[in-house]
Amino acid sequence: MSPLQIADELADLFPELREELHAPANLTSLAKQLSCFAAFTRAAASAGPTPLLKHCFEVADRWLRADDAHLTRAIQCSYLDSLHLDATARGGQLARQLMPPRLHGEYLSQQYASLP
Repeated sequence: MSPLQIADELADLFPELREELHAPANLTSLAKQLSCFAAFTRAAASAGPTPLLKHCFEVADRWLRADDAHLTRAIQCSYLDSLHLDATARGGQLARQLMPPRLHGEYLSQQYASLP
């Protein structure tokens, strides 16, 4: 998927992201778009285990499983790396409870990769 397709799909799913995703600085950068999506997901997590947070995780998981190596790598490197849920025990619990298994596994890999 191209960055424009990702921006359009995210904006359709989460209209409150439309302006930020379609800003000239973000429109052609998959990494910036997925970082914006991660920030949106983090904000949803601050409200607790909501349907919105679960939906964010489902979208990320669907893209992680897509037959698109570039998109899969971008989810791993941009979205998951920018998510920062494990800064608290509550964040880790939300990840365990609501992330689909594959996304959660990749998330844990990201967390453990940063340990010394």
